This record gives sequence, structure tokens and C-alpha cells, in this order.
Amino acid sequence: MDYPDQIVNEDEATFLSKWIWVQCESPNCLKWRLISKHDKLDLDEPWFCHMNPDPCFSQCIVPQSSNYKDSTLRQKGLKVIYSKLPAGSLVLVKASKWPLWPAILSADPSYDEYVTYDEDGDVEQYHVEFLGTPHSRFWALAPKVEPFRPLPANAKCLKGVLKQSYKIAMEEAMGIQDMSCEERLQLCHFKPEECGIQLMKTCVSAVLFQAKGLMQSIEKMITDCAVETKSKHSSTTKRQGKMKVNQETSDGSIMDIGDTLFVEGFRFESAASVEELRQLNNRDLTKELYARY
Repeated sequence: MDYPDQIVNEDEATFLSKWIWVQCESPNCLKWRLISKHDKLDLDEPWFCHMNPDPCFSQCIVPQSSNYKDSTLRQKGLKVIYSKLPAGSLVLVKASKWPLWPAILSADPSYDEYVTYDEDGDVEQYHVEFLGTPHSRFWALAPKVEPFRPLPANAKCLKGVLKQSYKIAMEEAMGIQDMSCEERLQLCHFKPEECGIQLMKTCVSAVLFQAKGLMQSIEKMITDCAVETKSKHSSTTKRQGKMKVNQETSDGSIMDIGDTLFVEGFRFESAASVEELRQLNNRDLTKELYARY
């Protein structure tokens, strides 16, 4: 690991505190460069490699120098602040056990945002849409996202369908590499307005399906209860030596009295509250029923 003017016995945290990591904002570079805090640096203005006082790292074609891992810096009380990449950027993302996978920074269709920030206001996560077959989406930590660069399409750690999808993803990325961010966003499959409409349709379909199932359950319950009631009534009539069923109470009719519905002798009522339902139960609607019919 090569750092300019580093004293061998100097404490690393002390050494690093004298320098600043800055990122070139050229979309085709985005490399990190180490510059001295004594150099004039306007944090509100874009910074590019050609502005680096160190001539060894003042061109974008020069590889990025090695740097410390985030975990090592945190142990020393230091923090890496990542530049905010624009929506539509073509990137590589490291997710769990998967190899670096090409993706596009795009808005989460549920929130219409593509980036989140930590408590200090620095970039924390990006929402990405993975390329390949099929497209998928994911929230990735900023350290796991890097600018796209061509990689071998033959990933040795993948097999079968995933290997083919990775190959397609790389070919897709190479085909859109020279597009603008706006053009890439137009190619994304997960768009807020479309996902919102689809989500609404899914919710409505689910509610209608549940309502249909509920009505079928109610109808079955009414039918089963009606059959059981007729069976009991028939047994009672036979024991009494009567050959005719009382048509007044078991004719299978449906009658309504105000807000009350009678189906096969069963009473159904609606109420705005439990208290109102109790009051309705205290009414002698059976007498009212036979008085009217």
C-alpha cells in the first residue's frame, strides 16, 4: 500500500487524518484519489483527476491506488464518505455470495427514491435494478456499488440458468454502456407509476377474491343450517303423528322487516356498534314477523 510521504512508524490514524480521499466525478472514471488537506479543495465544486496536485494520479487512465477497508477505517475512528452517483448510472453490485452483477441505479417503485442517507446526510444505500433474465431489484449498501467495467461473461461460480442470465446481463450492460442516464432509466422494468397501478390491481383482485370466498362460506353455512333445521322439524312432526310440514316456518322463503333479513328462518341484522346490536337483540322481531306475514 503506497502513500506519499508516510513515515514508517507514524500512527496510521494520524497519517490518514492529514489526507483526504476524493472521488473523480467523471462518469467514466469515478476513481478515488488521496490528496493533502493542505491542498485547496472546494467541497461544493466538482472534482476531477486532472485537478490532483500529485502528477502520478492526475489522469483518469491511471489506476486507483489501494486503500483501507471501511471496517479498518471505522476502527480508527475514521469514515469513508461516498459520492452520490446519479440515477441511471450503470454500475456493478456485490450482493452476498453473488459475483459483481451489472445493474442500473433506479428509483424504488414503492418510494420513488433511489438513494438513502445516514444520520450525517451521507449516501448509505442505492436502489438498483439488476440486468439479466429476468430483471430484479435490490437495495445495496454504497460500499458494494462501483462504476461498471467490462468483466468476463463466463462466471465460474455460476451454473445453468444463472450462468446464462449473467452472460445476458453482461451483454445487456455492454449494449447500454454509452447511453445517457436518462436513456437507461427508460429501459428499466420497475417504474413507480406502473408498479403503483399493478399494485392497485393486485389489491383489488385480492379483495374481490376474499369477498367471493366469504360469500360462498356464508351461503354454505345458511344451506347447512337450513337443512339441519328442516331435519329437526321433520323429526318433531313425525313424532307428533303429523304428516304435513308446517309451511309457515319452513317454506325456504326470504323475508325482510326494515333492516332485518330472514333467510330460512335465520335472522340477519346490521348495526353500527355492539351496543346498537344488543338493543336490536332485545326487540321481539319474531312476533313482528308473524304479525306481518
